[in-house]
Amino acid sequence: MTPVVIGQTVDRSVLGIMVDFAKSVPYHLEPGRWDETTLRFVEERLAETPCHAGRSPDQVVFPERKAPELLRSKWLANTPLQSTSGGKIRVM
Repeated sequence: MTPVVIGQTVDRSVLGIMVDFAKSVPYHLEPGRWDETTLRFVEERLAETPCHAGRSPDQVVFPERKAPELLRSKWLANTPLQSTSGGKIRVM
């Protein structure tokens, strides 16, 4: 198993959604028949689950859409720009 790091949450509503997701796993898979290949099925189902922790209906978030967006923005923010022509890069 991969080590897990626990830290302070920014939004307790999001933590509640994560707990709800964890509790829903038995409803998607038979008890005792889980492994890394079957958990993929649950992951795909949960990614389609609308999340609106304390938000108005027009602010509903779908994990399958929002997670890639957040990861992409985090990746771009932490990736240094590199010149393809050998010149200096000006950030504006």
